[in-house]
Amino acid sequence: MYLSVTDSPAPFYCCYLLRSLKPGSKDYVYVGSTPNPTRRLRQHNGEITAGAAATRSRRPWEMLLIVHGFPSKAAALQFEWAWQNPHMSRHSSFDAVPFKDKRMLYGSAQKRLETKLVALCVMLTLPPFRLWPLNVACPDPLLYADVQSRALAHAVPKHIAIDNREIARVFEQAATDISYLGLPAAGELCGVCNDALTESRPWGACAECSATWHLACLANQPASLSLPLLPTTAHCIRCQHQFTWGQAVRAFTLSN
Repeated sequence: MYLSVTDSPAPFYCCYLLRSLKPGSKDYVYVGSTPNPTRRLRQHNGEITAGAAATRSRRPWEMLLIVHGFPSKAAALQFEWAWQNPHMSRHSSFDAVPFKDKRMLYGSAQKRLETKLVALCVMLTLPPFRLWPLNVACPDPLLYADVQSRALAHAVPKHIAIDNREIARVFEQAATDISYLGLPAAGELCGVCNDALTESRPWGACAECSATWHLACLANQPASLSLPLLPTTAHCIRCQHQFTWGQAVRAFTLSN
């Protein structure tokens, strides 16, 4: 298996869900993406310049939740488009999606909260999104409980975390949560094939021990071959420490 990295990574990039607080606009929502959700909300509310024109007539807005942990900015934009357009996205055209959900996803109420919450949970169960190390941060306790319940009902993978956390704090802490591999050390070898590691070939390293490997070599290990083509989790070849596959890919892409 060969993994290529062609898009431009960002240390933090999220998709977000806004709800209009304007009288008469109950449950009218908007989906977007940004590297800075705190600043973006201020832009949508007209406090600073560069807010989206589509949101001006329904100010003020509140940010209900964000989805973060994308392996790259391009991945976040792919997720954003599918979330904005579940009635058009091929990711929502899946036989396993219940008919009642399909009616909502393909219906006309694309700007309503219920539609976007259903779309979010459905998307998190479909490839490629279900394979990514995503996190949902929802500060409102009632909405958080609602999203958790929906995620359970839709069988959202357990490695996708849903947290009751303040969005500003998630953003502020994101920089300290990201691991950058940098360049491989001169003479550093893959623990699987024993070939030299180079910056042009995707590689990874264990956060618990000094083991390193080519990502393709790790994916071709027997334990990984029994899983989908791109596993959701993997184990260190030396100490057996478990980590998400998306985190390993992200640690490589962010260093280039």
